[in-house]
Amino acid sequence: MSFGDLLRTVWSNLNRMRGRVALTAIGVTIGTAAVLVLVSLGVGLQRSATGSLGNSGDLTRITATPRQGAGGGPVVIAEPMRGGGGSTTRRGASSGGANQPLLNDEALQRIAALEGVLVVTPFQNINAPYTLFAHRSQGYANVVGIDPAVADKLGWKLASGTLSLASGQAVAGARIGDGFFDPRRGRPLPIRDLQGLSLKLEVQRYGAEGVTGTRTQRLTIVGVLQPQGESDYQIFLPLKDVLALNDYAQGKRFDPKKDSYSQAIVKTVSSRQVPLVQQKIREMGFDAYSLQDAVQGVNTFFRVLQAILGGIGGIALLVAAVGIANTLTMAIYERTREIGLMKALGATNRDVMSIFLGEAGSIGFLGGVVGALCGLGAGVVINLFAASALSSPIPGMPGSVLPGGSTGAIIHTPLWLIPFAVAFATGVGLVSGVYPALRAAALDPLRALRYE
Repeated sequence: MSFGDLLRTVWSNLNRMRGRVALTAIGVTIGTAAVLVLVSLGVGLQRSATGSLGNSGDLTRITATPRQGAGGGPVVIAEPMRGGGGSTTRRGASSGGANQPLLNDEALQRIAALEGVLVVTPFQNINAPYTLFAHRSQGYANVVGIDPAVADKLGWKLASGTLSLASGQAVAGARIGDGFFDPRRGRPLPIRDLQGLSLKLEVQRYGAEGVTGTRTQRLTIVGVLQPQGESDYQIFLPLKDVLALNDYAQGKRFDPKKDSYSQAIVKTVSSRQVPLVQQKIREMGFDAYSLQDAVQGVNTFFRVLQAILGGIGGIALLVAAVGIANTLTMAIYERTREIGLMKALGATNRDVMSIFLGEAGSIGFLGGVVGALCGLGAGVVINLFAASALSSPIPGMPGSVLPGGSTGAIIHTPLWLIPFAVAFATGVGLVSGVYPALRAAALDPLRALRYE
C-alpha cells in the first residue's frame, strides 16, 4: 500500500465516524492545551524571576570574601543599631588561621590578573557604630570604601553628578534619602535631592567603659546613582577615608599586607566569564558569590516546576489516549468484515496496522493542533487578566502592585513548545493506537468474512 493510498483510506475511515472522532479529539485538545498553558506558566514565572534578579544587580559582578578563619587580627562585625542610626560592633575570636589566605592587596592583584577580569576593588565597610546627619535629619546607610581609580569601571549608571571621588566626597545610592528621619519627633524625614548634599558622618569608638570618642567626617555627595537594586542604600567613599575611620574606631592601623579586606568586588568583561572566574577565585582559597548563583538556583527550581506542571497536563492526555484506544477498538468490531475483505484481496498485516495507526496518529495530530491554538489563546487571555489585576491599586495603598502599573507576561510560550506539544499529542495518539492495530492485524480473514 502506497503512502497516498494510506492517506486516502485513513481520511475516508475518519470521515465516516466524524462525530466519534470529534469527541475523541476534544480530549486530546484539552490535554494539549493544558500541557501548553502549564509549561508556559512555568517558563513565564522563570523569566519573571530571573529578570527580577537581573534588575536587582549586576550579572558580571562577583563578591569575593575571606573564608571563615582568614585574616590577621580580631574579626570585627558591624551590626545595625536599633532605631536606624549607625551600627554596633562586637569582636569575635582571633582569626589567625595560618592556612587561610588573606584577601589583601597581593590577593587582589592575583585576582585582577585572571583571564576575563575587568577590574577589582576592595569593598570595605566601616566596622564601627556610625550615624549620618543631614540638616535636621538623622539616618543610616551602608557606608563602603572603594578604590576611586576604578569607580567608573564598575558599570554604575549615574542619575546626576560624577563618579570621580576625592577625600571627603561620596557617591550615593538612589534611595539613601529614604533612610533619614527626624530624631526629635521620631518620624520619617526623607531627603529627595541628594546631589550636592552635605553630610556629617559620626563614627564612635568603643572601649571597655563604652563610648570613648567620636570622629566626624564631612562628606559632600558628588554623584547619585540610578536605581539598580543592591547599591540603592549604599554610600561609596574613597577607600583611604574608610580605612582611616576604621583605624580610629579600632585603635589599630590596617595593614594591607597582613590584614584582610572585608570583601572585594570583581567585575568581569562579560557574564559568560563569571562561572570560570568564580571557580578560579575559590581555588585561591576565597569564597565567591554572584547573582548567577541565585539565577542558577532559580532555573533549577523552575525546571522541576515545569516538569511537574507538564506532568499534570499530561494526565489529561493520558485520559485522551484511553479514549483513542477505545474508539479504534470499537471500530474493529464495526469493520471486521471490511478487514477480512482487505486481507482476502491481498492486504498484509502491516497494511492493516498502518491504517489503524494512521487513524490514531491523525486523531492525535488533529487534537494537538487545535489544542496548541487553544493554549496560545488561553495564554493571551490569562496575561491580559493578570496584567489588569496586578496593575489595579490596592485599597489603602497608593499605586499599583508593580511600579508603573504593568507587569511582565506570566504566561510565556517559547517557540519550541508549540511543535513539541503537537508532536507529543501525535505520539500519544500513535501509542494509544498500537493495541487496536495489533488486534486488527491478528484477525483471521476467513472468520472475519463470516462475521455478522
